[in-house]
Amino acid sequence: MRALVTGTSGFIAGHLARRLVAEGHEVVGVDVAEPRRPVEGWRDVRLDLRDDAGVEHLVNEVRPEVVFHLAAQASVSISMREPRLDIETNVIASLTLARAAAEVGARRFVFTSSGGAMFGDPPTVPAGDDTPVEPRSFYGASKGAAEKYLKIVEYETGMTVASVRPANVYGPYQDPHGEAGVVAIFSQRMLRGEPVTIFGTGSDTRDYVYVGDVVDAQVRAALAPSGEMCVVGTGVETSTRRIFDELARLTGYEVAPVMAPPRAGDIPRIALDASRAAAVWGWRPQVSLEDGLALTVEAFRTA
Repeated sequence: MRALVTGTSGFIAGHLARRLVAEGHEVVGVDVAEPRRPVEGWRDVRLDLRDDAGVEHLVNEVRPEVVFHLAAQASVSISMREPRLDIETNVIASLTLARAAAEVGARRFVFTSSGGAMFGDPPTVPAGDDTPVEPRSFYGASKGAAEKYLKIVEYETGMTVASVRPANVYGPYQDPHGEAGVVAIFSQRMLRGEPVTIFGTGSDTRDYVYVGDVVDAQVRAALAPSGEMCVVGTGVETSTRRIFDELARLTGYEVAPVMAPPRAGDIPRIALDASRAAAVWGWRPQVSLEDGLALTVEAFRTA
């Protein structure tokens, strides 16, 4: 396929671009920033996706068959401080890109949404695709809104839209300097012997899914006969304290965590039931938490 991948300076899109190139697809990557890990065998473009004219020019030039849209403002805490940025980046830019892609005949638009922030504090856990979308953060709200806008583009144009709703993604080369990605943040700070902060009591839970498994879901979503909307997770709740303890064991870290108040927008617990992804994409997680954490620590250790 001829693929346009957005957000390629980021964590998941970088892994996705590598897989697509390795499988022989023609890949154009686009991001406002330089890739942290350049990919051989692709074309790399600098562009802010909030630049409507620039997006339309690029899409008309590339004429992608499939768009993998991962570029986003991905921090819950930043979204609570700067909701306008969240809307501009996650909703308006997504709509502009999708309409441009449909105009040049793209057959599939694969949107990376959110499973971890989409459902707020759901009445039952694990949450599934039929769980009501009731986010507790502007980030979750922006992803939910983008899904609805993209569905209208599908109705109006015929370009099918697939929405991948991942749980909390982790793995090698995740950015440890932002405000999202607890595994990356903890791993780097522990390897450097620096203080590690846990917000809240540490009993809050998340569903941690390995980046390679998420990339597999994205590729399956692109190749499936029709567009679908599916959560992608393991169905297992893991507490922040357990993540701290497991990473401390892997890194030899022996310092107690610094405890801080909970952050605005954070939810108490979440896990995702990926039954629909299994049924329509044949997707199931392959990498256990223990193996994934070990791979992540080793990547940070040797970086």
